[in-house]
Amino acid sequence: MFVRFHGVRGSNPTCDVRTWHYGGNTPCVEVETPAGYRIIIDGGTGLRSLGRGAGWGPDSVPIQASWLMSHYHWDHIQGIPFFPPLYEARNRFQFYGLKPDGGGGIEATLQGQMLRPYFPVDMSLLVAAQAFKDVEPESRWQIEDATVEAVPLNHPQGCLGFRIETDQGVVVYATDNEPGDPKGDDAVRHLARDADLLIYDSQYPPAMLRHRQGWGHSSWLEGVAVAKSARARALVLFHHDPDSDDASIGRFVQMAREQWPETCAAAEGLQAAVRTPAVAFESTSPRVGPRVTTRLPVRVRGRRSDGSPMDAEGFLVNLTLTGTYVVVPDTPELSSEVEVTLLESDQLAAAMPGHVVRVDRDPDTGLPGVGIVFRLEEEIRRLTEKR
Repeated sequence: MFVRFHGVRGSNPTCDVRTWHYGGNTPCVEVETPAGYRIIIDGGTGLRSLGRGAGWGPDSVPIQASWLMSHYHWDHIQGIPFFPPLYEARNRFQFYGLKPDGGGGIEATLQGQMLRPYFPVDMSLLVAAQAFKDVEPESRWQIEDATVEAVPLNHPQGCLGFRIETDQGVVVYATDNEPGDPKGDDAVRHLARDADLLIYDSQYPPAMLRHRQGWGHSSWLEGVAVAKSARARALVLFHHDPDSDDASIGRFVQMAREQWPETCAAAEGLQAAVRTPAVAFESTSPRVGPRVTTRLPVRVRGRRSDGSPMDAEGFLVNLTLTGTYVVVPDTPELSSEVEVTLLESDQLAAAMPGHVVRVDRDPDTGLPGVGIVFRLEEEIRRLTEKR
C-alpha cells in the first residue's frame, strides 16, 4: 500500500524559507490500500494539497473514501472547509473519530469551526460528508480491504492512534502523544507492534520536552524507543514544531538514525510504498521552488559524514532564491553547514552559506547529489554591507 504525506507540521502552519524543505502545512496523511481504496487521516491544512492530487479532482469518478480523525484540535481540522471534494454531492466520505470531549458528535464538532463569525459558509454545504461514526478506544473494524485498530493516546482532551493492517503491510499513525503515562506508553507500543511503518509525534527535542509536560507531544528520542520496543521496521518523525527549521529536523533525523537507522522525517510530497518486509520512500512532489536549470562549475566546502573537512569541485544543476542542487564527487554530512561558491563568476564570487537538507545519487552521473538550503539572512546581510 502507499502512504502519502500532505501536511506534516504541528500546532500551527508555517510559511517560512527555514521550513521550506519539510513543509509548513498541518497534519494530513493519505493511505491507499492494496485494493486502491483511500483513507485520509486528519484534516489539517495539508488537505489542500491532497485535493489537488490525482484522483481527487472534479474530473475523477465519484469518490468513495474514509476519514480517520485522531482528534479535533485546530491543526488537525482546519483544512476541511477547503477540501473541494467535500462540496460534490456525488462523492461520499465516511468519518470515523474519537467521540468529542464535551458532548456533541463528530459532525457538530467539525461544524463548530464553520459557524459565524468564524467562516462564511456552514457544514451543510459539505454534502459529501454523509456519515459519522464515533470510535470507541481499543476497537477494531473493517474498511474495505483494511483492518483498522484504534487506541487512546496521552493528549489533552483525548486523541486516537490508528493501526491500519492489510495483506501487504501495517501502517501506524501515532501522533499527539505524550510519553510518561504507563498506560499510554503500553498502548502506543501495542499499537506499533511489528509495524512496517510507524508515524510518530516528534514535535520537541528531548530537552524541551521536559519543559512541555502536559502539552501532549513527544520527541524523536521517544520515537526511537517506541520503534525499538515495538520492533517497527521504519520510523517517520512527524508533527514538526513550528519553530523547528529544516536544519533542526535534519539533526533530529541524524541523531535518531544513530540508534534506529531506518528513520526519516515526514515531508510534504513524501510517499512510502509499504509491502512487508520492505518500505521504500520516494518524493512524488519534491519541495522545490521555481528552478533555474543550468550547469555551472561550483565549489562546495563543508564536512563529510565522518567529520573530516570537505572541499570539492562539481557543478550546479539548478538554483532558486532559497537553495540549490549540486553534484560533487564527495558526500557531505546531512544537516551540516556548507559554503557554495560559483567558479568563473564575477557576480557571485563570494561563498553562499547554507545547510545540507538532502543527499542522494544523481541519476545522470551516478555522483552524490546534494540539496542545499541557503541561510538567506546571512546573504542579505552580506549584500547590505557590500552596498
